[in-house]
Amino acid sequence: MQITIFASGSRGDVQPMIALALGLDAAGHAVTLAAPRNFRDLVEQRGITFHPFSVDVEDLMRSDTGRSWLGHSSHSPLLEVRLVARLVNEWAERMADESIALAGTADLFISGVMTLDVVDALVRVGGGRHVIALLAPFRASRSGPAGLQSPQPRADSPANLLAGVATELALGYGFGSPGRAVRRKLGLSTRRVLSWRSTYRRTLSTMPTVLGVSPLVVPVASDWPTWIYPSGYWSLPASRDWQPEPRLRDFLEQGEPPVYVGFGSMSTREPQATLTAIVRGLELSGRRGLIHSGGADLAGVTGGQLDDSRALVVDDVPHDWLFSQMGGIVHHGGAGTTAAALHSGVPSGVVSHIGDQPYWGRRICELGVGAAPIARHELTPSRLAHMIGELALPAVVARANTFGEQVRAERGVDRAVSFIERW
Repeated sequence: MQITIFASGSRGDVQPMIALALGLDAAGHAVTLAAPRNFRDLVEQRGITFHPFSVDVEDLMRSDTGRSWLGHSSHSPLLEVRLVARLVNEWAERMADESIALAGTADLFISGVMTLDVVDALVRVGGGRHVIALLAPFRASRSGPAGLQSPQPRADSPANLLAGVATELALGYGFGSPGRAVRRKLGLSTRRVLSWRSTYRRTLSTMPTVLGVSPLVVPVASDWPTWIYPSGYWSLPASRDWQPEPRLRDFLEQGEPPVYVGFGSMSTREPQATLTAIVRGLELSGRRGLIHSGGADLAGVTGGQLDDSRALVVDDVPHDWLFSQMGGIVHHGGAGTTAAALHSGVPSGVVSHIGDQPYWGRRICELGVGAAPIARHELTPSRLAHMIGELALPAVVARANTFGEQVRAERGVDRAVSFIERW
């Protein structure tokens, strides 16, 4: 088959789709991956055909709207949805034009949560089939463990289903503008109620959907249809050739395993305050720390507040190389980072900023493989220190290690490819 995969978002959203593309390529299919231009090298160096979207994800995340959304909306779901909708609107028209060029070019289109409405429109006009590939359980359900926004997380409840429907509506409102632009340009219906309510909910409810998550973390809900399938995580081959710079290697060798603290691509208007809270939290915990600069650009505000023997700020380091060497992992709860943390077998805790991150934080805690989560706006040095202390509890360490072995035994990509071929 000729297969085109639509991927959008940060590296944590795109990298699992690259792993899926490699699996499909190895199975004999001709694969094109369409993604923001930032990921050209990441895709092409692995031999996958790349279709770039002209949007610059890093510029968007560091814009005023991006910083407000990623770093300062965790206290208000309504504000979060409004900000993401504003951000998506900025590149909707360009993405629509660049997506329409792909209509009729593949036997199968695979969309993510941010592009399912775009792909639905392309298939209706140009033909082909459509499979959704998700990195979180966005489908509404009565199940607490499988519900993204479940008010009753440990039970089956109508309240969970209602919260799931609200989440589906929010997805349509937040991510729907590129799909509306595609429909308008292709002469399809552009009624707002169809575009951001019915289309998103209908597509999530009817399209074959493969979840790039472990069924140990997201159990199959009893009210899911048979075409929703958690396959296991989609991971790229290990970074065997990567070598650390001398200062990182020396830091890791000089003492006890440090605690990793990093918030990935999450930007902020207050990098200095963020770094200060992290450093002070590490001091209160009595642990050494490896701090990821990330989207908040913490490396730019270090000044003289770091004791080089106790804390080190680094840029991007492959998680599959780094996390297993840590004494605990504190992260933002992105789907990709959560997968890497669970895969490592090291206890982790989530400081959630947006979207699905609170869900991953609570699932880590519910599974006994990490600490109770903290919302970004509630992060303080004392709370961070308490989280770090929870990561060192013997029962948590043992459970995380065993869980990591189970996750590493799953063949997520292979199982996803089999599911896609079957459908």
